[in-house]
Amino acid sequence: MHTLVFSGPSQGFDWNHYLEPEDSELSELSETLDINPLYIQDVMQAEHLPKVEPVEEKGGFFLIVRVLDPKLGNKDFNSIPEATRKLAIFFRQGEVISIQRTSFPWLDDLIRKCKSGQEPMTDKKLVCRLLKHSFKSFEPLLQKLASDLDFFESKLFENERFPPFAKSLYSLKTKASILKRLFAISAPLVEFLRENLHPEPFAQDAIDMYNRIFTLVEDVSERSAGLINLNLSINSQRSNEVMRFLTIYSAFFMPLTFIVGVYGMNFSNMPEIVWEWGYVVCWVLMLILSVIHFIWFRNKKWL
Repeated sequence: MHTLVFSGPSQGFDWNHYLEPEDSELSELSETLDINPLYIQDVMQAEHLPKVEPVEEKGGFFLIVRVLDPKLGNKDFNSIPEATRKLAIFFRQGEVISIQRTSFPWLDDLIRKCKSGQEPMTDKKLVCRLLKHSFKSFEPLLQKLASDLDFFESKLFENERFPPFAKSLYSLKTKASILKRLFAISAPLVEFLRENLHPEPFAQDAIDMYNRIFTLVEDVSERSAGLINLNLSINSQRSNEVMRFLTIYSAFFMPLTFIVGVYGMNFSNMPEIVWEWGYVVCWVLMLILSVIHFIWFRNKKWL
């Protein structure tokens, strides 16, 4: 669907917006604006990663930015295309063309405000706003991941056990790693803002938003990795405590088992077997050995 949001006489530049365009519309757009068909092919590829490419013959730029899928919700994802949707922008002096495959609420709201005249707009300001909101779309997800990390940290230090704990942490780390990779390859968009639109105050706003989101991504990624290592260390420590208890428990019974084993051999010539006080002496000997072991372990601070 094609929407002419702005036209030259009213705002000083043209803004053509395409939502879920047909292949025929994109081909017509390529011919009408004399855009290289290669750019149209990039638009048609749903999994294309962020990039900035100068359009030298038109003196403009072709941008691709990834936006968080508004339908993602709490679903897990294992790749950039699973979590995001593409927004393509063709920008040159006096003209902006935006193309999206999925409706974004923030973009629909921006179009509505611009059409109604609630927000004055220039071509450069528009590109900055599109990039800024694209970066900002990841903020709710990152805040949710940070909140989940806080929950897991509290449960770790409360010494509570959760069977799916490690699996949940690994899923969270996977999400953080994917987002970190996405923002790393989105760096050319920031360079584009610095080199071509930086005098505009809105360009700095978009750059600040990128830096803010990238900082959140790095924080979540590092915390999730650290929490996984901490979880493994705590589980290892718990296993060591169990083994320590079993070792001490076995050490107590080793001499007692030896004494019982000796007098359980049932040889015919064993004087202690027929001795009147043999049973009592055997018990006393075992109790003395147990006390000696206990005192020794306490002195070694093993108990």
